[in-house]
Amino acid sequence: MLGQAIALCGSLLAGYILELNKASLTLFAGAFLLLPGVVDLAASITGAMCAKINHRLEKGGRTATVLKNSVLFAFLLSLTCGLIVGLVGGTIGVIVFDVPFFHVAALAVATMISVGLVSYPAMSLLTLFIRKTGADPDNIIGPVETGFTDALTAFTVSMIVRLLL
Repeated sequence: MLGQAIALCGSLLAGYILELNKASLTLFAGAFLLLPGVVDLAASITGAMCAKINHRLEKGGRTATVLKNSVLFAFLLSLTCGLIVGLVGGTIGVIVFDVPFFHVAALAVATMISVGLVSYPAMSLLTLFIRKTGADPDNIIGPVETGFTDALTAFTVSMIVRLLL
């Protein structure tokens, strides 16, 4: 009888704690809703940017101009894709998980911007370094940028969720 009373009190306390943390739990659900989209987009944009840099330099473009234009284009594409993923993810989050729309949309945009600020310059410089060694960046950069960008995106999503709470 005493054990059942303790279990009942524990269940009530757990339910109360869950109710207090409902907003943070729904935001985590929204984050998991967005994670596949932002991870794939960030890696795809980074890979396309690296390939664009390599091929433009093969055609004889000026290094500084190619880097600047490629990183800027990737960043603008990242911002646009972040907005689209945020709008779609926010709408789905409101319908399915009762997540605040603004939080999910802000999470998507902030993640794509943050990942772009770190990943695009780093991977463009790595592409240049690989070219300088005489190797073909198209054969090397793919796995490196995918692993780096995926890990960075997952880390960034978790950090931004903590900031939004």
